[in-house]
Amino acid sequence: MKRWFDLKHPTPWHKNPEDDDYIPSGPEWYKKGSFHNKVGMWLMWIFFGIVIVQVLHAFTVVPFFPIPFTILLGVGFICYVAWRAT
Repeated sequence: MKRWFDLKHPTPWHKNPEDDDYIPSGPEWYKKGSFHNKVGMWLMWIFFGIVIVQVLHAFTVVPFFPIPFTILLGVGFICYVAWRAT
């Protein structure tokens, strides 16, 4: 058995900050609710809105029934997985 399966030993994915190859998880100046965070959230929701509008437009343009049904089934499955994960 490899040593990182033993919880008494440090795992290879938890690096010591004193190591030469240590990379911090994120910049120190990044804060929740900062301007950078707010701009990123606005861009994310604008992107989500564009994708939703494109999917709804595809439902109206594509007359072939199985394609929108398959898309709806996929979106429903994604929503179900997101719901169960929370």
